[in-house]
Amino acid sequence: MSDLKTDTRRYYLDWLRVIAFSLLVFYHTGLMFVDWGFHIQNDIFSNDLKLPMLFLNQWRLPLLFFISGAGIKFALKKRTAGAFLKERFVRIFIPLVFGILVVIPPQVYIERLYQNKFVGSYFQFYPHFFDGVYPQGNFTWNHLWFLVYLFVFTLITLPLFLLFRTEKGTNFVQRLHTFLAGRAALLFVFAVPLIIVEITLRAAWPTTRNLISDWYNFAFYILIFIYGYFTASTEKLWNAIEKDTWLYVFVGCVSFSMIYFGLHAKGKNFLESSALGYFGFQVFSSVNVVTWILGLIGLAKKYFNKNLPVLQYTNKAVYPFYILHQTVLLIAGYFILKTDYGIAVKYLLIVAATFIGSMVLYELVIRRVPWIGFFFGVKPEKSIS
Repeated sequence: MSDLKTDTRRYYLDWLRVIAFSLLVFYHTGLMFVDWGFHIQNDIFSNDLKLPMLFLNQWRLPLLFFISGAGIKFALKKRTAGAFLKERFVRIFIPLVFGILVVIPPQVYIERLYQNKFVGSYFQFYPHFFDGVYPQGNFTWNHLWFLVYLFVFTLITLPLFLLFRTEKGTNFVQRLHTFLAGRAALLFVFAVPLIIVEITLRAAWPTTRNLISDWYNFAFYILIFIYGYFTASTEKLWNAIEKDTWLYVFVGCVSFSMIYFGLHAKGKNFLESSALGYFGFQVFSSVNVVTWILGLIGLAKKYFNKNLPVLQYTNKAVYPFYILHQTVLLIAGYFILKTDYGIAVKYLLIVAATFIGSMVLYELVIRRVPWIGFFFGVKPEKSIS
């Protein structure tokens, strides 16, 4: 049997989950001020935001898929497969459908208004939300693509995870755990498959996040999802990660530096000028993702394995916050971007408006009205004064 302690909640994973989702606000706001493309954008761009945004972009989503995979392991220890699938349907699929039909249309409406591609009220626009598929049309799941992939990954990997629970599967996993608990072994074993995906799929399947023709992202993230489940199967790997925390952080700093300065060097830089340089980018990119996932987990395990009241509240709020935040952000941005303020002031105002607006909606509506909370994946509370 696994040596995982079933009665100990890993609060450091909760902290990382809350922080990673919160960083979405800073990242999505930043997309309004850089030339990477976004739904609505400022008329003047900033180069200063690119460094922190590229850094976040490298590990934020992979970390969330990793934590989600680990969550599957914890959930299956307390539920049958049938009960688990029912819970995932209620917690992921229903909020996803609700989000697509209710939360996402205002985002497209704001975008079309900002682009002067639609004139009229939101109620006049809503029927047009179903006219064609975005970006040519309007129908989209926008930022909720994460839930789409998460739900599909859950269905696909569940038979594999159940196989790991059999006697033969458990023996295989335990033998592999013993090897992976060696110094930095996780880095090599986790990075190599990602490098293969980078080399074989990245150029052939550019990012679409439409699930159908997005094979690079699909393969990349499902691997990380499986890594999360596998790591959560034993205490040995969590302890091994903590032991090698600073090694992972060091390698992560080196790999990110190679990516950033290689891609942003003046003139003809080595990562874009040759096949060897591009191969180097693929290697550094994969190593960077793995090292920051493991390094951040190690840091959180060392310093944030505490169950504080703020964590109890935010851990419940973060899921509906994620579903809501981009709609609030775009509405705030629609008005703030049109002002004469500088980039820094606009950025801070949009961030503040998004956090305040999302949390007010959660606290006053989603948390207190059970049937609305149900559509945001919120478990009902016994009483709220």
